[in-house]
Amino acid sequence: MTPDLQRIHVKLLADAPSSLSLNPFLAIFGQWRNDKSHPARWIDLADYAHMAKGPVIVLAGHQGNYSLDRNDPGLGLLYAGKKDFEGADDARIIEAFRRCLQLTKALVAEPAYPPDLKLWPGSWELFINDRLGFPNNDETDARLRPAITSALDRIFGSGAYTAERDNDPQRRYGFAIRTNGDITLDRLLENTTA
Repeated sequence: MTPDLQRIHVKLLADAPSSLSLNPFLAIFGQWRNDKSHPARWIDLADYAHMAKGPVIVLAGHQGNYSLDRNDPGLGLLYAGKKDFEGADDARIIEAFRRCLQLTKALVAEPAYPPDLKLWPGSWELFINDRLGFPNNDETDARLRPAITSALDRIFGSGAYTAERDNDPQRRYGFAIRTNGDITLDRLLENTTA
């Protein structure tokens, strides 16, 4: 039986000084958590700021989690999709990027958003958080690479990015994605809804 592609994680990399206050994220995510009409169906808010690596502030939902994350390769905003992806694999990947971009645009638009957190719209991580269904091997790559290429071509433009696979079989199947030019969150979001 073919595994169902659901646990799609997308991370937008960012930069910030070590003095970045996490209070604005707690306040914003705390407000969002009360939005019962949001498709993610938020259920919890967790503060892991005391940890050296991993998620810092996590807004957990039934559909997916959204967090400020310090895992390698560095600081960023992570959308961790859990379910409700439908259609072909490339459509699911595009949808994960769309969800991340919508949340990020909403976050940046919040009056309390700290301007010290500088987003890098040309630097992303994409990985599948399902080692049982999608181990990091050549078989998974043969199945998913065409869909990933199709999705990234639509989002970033064919030939306008690089996607380097992490070949370590002990790690999740995933890619470091870097664009070859300037791109904005608005343009990327448009590309996911076109």
